Amino acid sequence: MLPLAISGLLLVPTAQAASKWDCRASSNGGWECFQDGEPVPSEPVSQEKTAPGTPDSGDVPGPDADQAGAVTRPLAETPAPVAEPEPVAEPEPVAEPEPVAEPEPVAEPEPVAEPEPVAEPEPVAEPEPVAEPEPVAEPEPVAEPEPVAEPEPVAEPEPVAEPEPVAEPEPVAEPAVEQPPAVTPPHSTATASSAAARIDRGLNWNQCGTRGASGVGTIMPVTDYDTRIEADAADLYRREDRTEFFGNVQIEQGNDRLEADHATYLKGANTLDADGNVYLEQPGLRVTGSTMHYNLESKQGTATQTEFRLTDPVARGTASTAELLNPDQSRYDDVRYTTCPPGDNGWQVEAKELEIDQSTGVGVAHNAKLRFKGVPFIYLPYVSFPIDDRRKSGFLPPTIGSSTNSGADIAIPYYFNIAPNMDATFTPRIMSKRGILLGGEFRYLTENNQGEIRAELLPSDSEQGPGESDTRGAVNMLLNGTPAPRWSYDINLNYVSDNDYVDDLGNSLAATSAKHQERRGYIRYYGSGWSFLGRTQQYQTIDNTIAVSDRPYSRLPQLLLNLERPDQAMGLTYHLRTEYVHFGHSADSKVKGERFDLQPGISLPMRRPWGFLTPKLSLRHTRYSLENQTAGLSDSPDRTLPTFSLDSGLYFDRAGNWFGNAITHTLEPRLFYLYIPEEDQSDLPDFDTADLDFSFANLFRENRFSGTDKVGDANQLTTALTTRGLSTTTGEELFRASIGQIFYFRDRDVQLLSSGAVTNEDSSSIVAEVSAKLTRNWRAQAGVQWNPHADVDATEKNAFGIHYLDDKQRILNLTYRFTDGTIEQTDLSARWPITHQLHAVGRWNYSLLHKKSMETFAGIEYESCCWVSRFVVRDYRSDANAEGNLALFLQLELKGLTSLGDKIDQFLERGILGYRTDN
Repeated sequence: MLPLAISGLLLVPTAQAASKWDCRASSNGGWECFQDGEPVPSEPVSQEKTAPGTPDSGDVPGPDADQAGAVTRPLAETPAPVAEPEPVAEPEPVAEPEPVAEPEPVAEPEPVAEPEPVAEPEPVAEPEPVAEPEPVAEPEPVAEPEPVAEPEPVAEPEPVAEPEPVAEPEPVAEPAVEQPPAVTPPHSTATASSAAARIDRGLNWNQCGTRGASGVGTIMPVTDYDTRIEADAADLYRREDRTEFFGNVQIEQGNDRLEADHATYLKGANTLDADGNVYLEQPGLRVTGSTMHYNLESKQGTATQTEFRLTDPVARGTASTAELLNPDQSRYDDVRYTTCPPGDNGWQVEAKELEIDQSTGVGVAHNAKLRFKGVPFIYLPYVSFPIDDRRKSGFLPPTIGSSTNSGADIAIPYYFNIAPNMDATFTPRIMSKRGILLGGEFRYLTENNQGEIRAELLPSDSEQGPGESDTRGAVNMLLNGTPAPRWSYDINLNYVSDNDYVDDLGNSLAATSAKHQERRGYIRYYGSGWSFLGRTQQYQTIDNTIAVSDRPYSRLPQLLLNLERPDQAMGLTYHLRTEYVHFGHSADSKVKGERFDLQPGISLPMRRPWGFLTPKLSLRHTRYSLENQTAGLSDSPDRTLPTFSLDSGLYFDRAGNWFGNAITHTLEPRLFYLYIPEEDQSDLPDFDTADLDFSFANLFRENRFSGTDKVGDANQLTTALTTRGLSTTTGEELFRASIGQIFYFRDRDVQLLSSGAVTNEDSSSIVAEVSAKLTRNWRAQAGVQWNPHADVDATEKNAFGIHYLDDKQRILNLTYRFTDGTIEQTDLSARWPITHQLHAVGRWNYSLLHKKSMETFAGIEYESCCWVSRFVVRDYRSDANAEGNLALFLQLELKGLTSLGDKIDQFLERGILGYRTDN
């Protein structure tokens, strides 16, 4: 391609090879031009010598002589000269123009500058052969000679014999427009397919409307806003300040780029009119069209028969016309918009008019239809939607569902984008069986604080029975933050009007609520090796069948100080735990009061690469101040107990192999001795104490009870053995197996209840756990708690699970859980492909103890590049005695636009272990 640009310099056609021109717009509105790398003045410094009586080129007579200035057409290739001493390749033939009327004779033409005087030339191949120049017969009417670039200055040649006068063709106005085939080389004409290739060049359609790497390089800030133009040929009209460019026209200004087959530049208006495979690229936007009018200064323009692309995130569309309002805003008529990749119209927004504002990330459509698989299913006279992940106020997609508890269920949320760090949602919910429920949510987020407040109110529930309140509702508040360095707070407040609220009216895709709704708030300070906690905690018991006396205590307040100071004198570590709590209760007859607990301690950790040994000694003193104490018992009982423990272990390792993987195989025996003297604690209340669940980790605890009210007496030794396989290349744990048991050297007299029987076995149950990564995608784990002293039902607990998960999100989970007398369940869940894009999802949770299915759901999930559809049928019950609730859920997710229906993706993440969505 021959780079060209505009200047006031008159270019003269010659027979020599064309020079290379490169021009750009200057800061003063003119043009700076370079010929073969050398700067050229804006006015010619010399003129070719003209024959006597020949008018200057700038004064060529004709019907348009008062408008048109000097006209030239430099080409990438020049025609072969007549009778050159050295032959020059002839140009490619061009289309023969239509003949024009033979003009009247005029003055003699200007002689042609030749390197050397030549004899009569031989005829050359032209669209129509012409006669020899001397004598010259009137030639066939031909097109005006093709212009070429100005040659390097040469010595003035000897004049040749003056030919006989010939008729000069009548000047034709706007030659570049009337004769484009004569000036555009065949190889420069772009095709429609090449324009389509340009508009998608570098775009990553695999992201399917999600924000991320678009494949387009980062737009770097520019400081050079000069206009550069390249083309195969150009016509210059000095007096009109107009320039015509032909063939492979490329115009660059900063980060903007415009390409076309033909363009007209008006210097005064600083505008371009382009046609033929027009392509415009700006940061974030690409447009192709058949024609385009564009202002280089204001960045405004209009294009017809357009196709456009948004580049981050990617989206595309077609329109009859496109109007560029500024670098961020554009408007389209008769438009179709989608985030699906080219060739896939899974969904489209079809609108009479579409406005896109990239600065706010919002698209606004008028008279819009949302089509899915070519079928219109939603009409909206006005709709505003996001084109990226920024938030905006407006209606959110409705949620539609159905269940046996609520009937047909539809919710229409409206979103308020209050501030960049604050928003709210108001959600009217209509249930055919129960009425209208009003819900709201408020959220905020600052640098150090965040919060979420949700509330619901059902003024009149049609399904409530006699004697039941028909006004129902719920409130939830979650606030947390770090108001100052080292300080943090957390608030969690919950209220539910009745026991069945969540089952009847709550999010039916979520787990049922607990029987006790927690209300708590705490503030914490983290010091250097110590921490302080201040907390209040209370519960709302929503199950009225639970006796008041059996409901939990409240802490109003709790103050807790913990200290851990390692690496002190002689390697010692200092420990301190001190607590003050005031316990309250809703039952007047229950014991209430205050508890103070102090436990200082000291330990000496000794660690080596081959093992460790840690002796520890502590003293615990607890004192109470009580109300409603049982008759005959002290109102201020206390307890003081020492605790001694010795924890030790060894590490052995060797090289090994695990299913072809090189591993480090370890053997880790561990002994843990614990001694606490026995003390009668029957006069102490039970505020927050319970039996700990027996497990492998609890083999090494200093107290077999949770809380502070009871300290178990102990003279025991825990023996345990763990073996692990660690990958030598990644360090990943490929398998682990552990087994342990406690050996008692005396009976355990202290029990949770004063009337509890003394435990006199000489050993505990045996606890074993094993987990393994069988292959890259298969994992398994198992655990068992076995009582060697039981004659029957020796297995107290048992659990087993095997899981499959691969990179294609194929999931299979099979779990068995057993706790003697409490739980025996199987749990099967899966996500498995039926076809490449269609997956089956499901879960079956079955109680072997009650012979009932606790939860069953099954559905399908279809996912293409730009949309996802999910359908789930679910049957669940809150407990074994509750009736089942059958519900249907449907979700249609249009990637990059919205999601319609229930949030089934979130439900599947909770119900199927390993399930996840990218958004």
